[in-house]
Amino acid sequence: MTDAAALVCFGCQPRLRPMAVPRYRDLLQRYRLDAAFRDAVDATVDGLDMDLIEAHPVEGLILHPRDGSWLCYRLKDHPTKLEVKDRLVLGLAHMAIAARAYPTPADLEEDRVKRIAVSEVDDFLRRLTDRLRKQALDADGLAVPHPELEAAWRVYAKLPPTHHTPTQQLSKSSTQHVVKQALEWLVEQGMAYRAPELGAGHYRLAHRFRAQVREAAASAAFTVLCDLRRTHLGEED
Repeated sequence: MTDAAALVCFGCQPRLRPMAVPRYRDLLQRYRLDAAFRDAVDATVDGLDMDLIEAHPVEGLILHPRDGSWLCYRLKDHPTKLEVKDRLVLGLAHMAIAARAYPTPADLEEDRVKRIAVSEVDDFLRRLTDRLRKQALDADGLAVPHPELEAAWRVYAKLPPTHHTPTQQLSKSSTQHVVKQALEWLVEQGMAYRAPELGAGHYRLAHRFRAQVREAAASAAFTVLCDLRRTHLGEED
């Protein structure tokens, strides 16, 4: 059980990579080959109220806290004190990153690194807010609610895309700052990597992020964003 707990402990450090830690690499290999050890690890994860999504050879153990779990991250737990409207737009940015990168079920199954940029996500969201605004009323002029999205996109639409401080940093009142904040959080969680060689504000999304999105893909808000993203792609074609 000590080895099982050690492997789970490694998995709870999402930026840790097995190839850099020999003990982690060996335990991960044992998990894949030893059924009794795999059962012990699975039981440990279950006892912590998590699901083990995958034992990936490069990215390690990918764990996902269950809904309501004490380990589940919520935007109100953000280390920076956020007001309600800030949490709304930050949550929208996270969903937009996922929907832009993985708009179809096939994208969620494709083992290919996705590249993304702050400006691309912001542009995507601005297109979506315009479309959501147009779709907000039905043929009879009655409101068509997207309860998980409406408040967020209305706040987002009021913010400027860019606004710089006197030191030329992106102001917190700009949407590109919100998107960058979301991407930097993914970096901290081992789900994205900065890619400055591709240009300022560019990132690569890790397999770990795709696996986590796959777990949350049933969200109604995520489905709406994906539908709009696919419409946008069809128009580009």
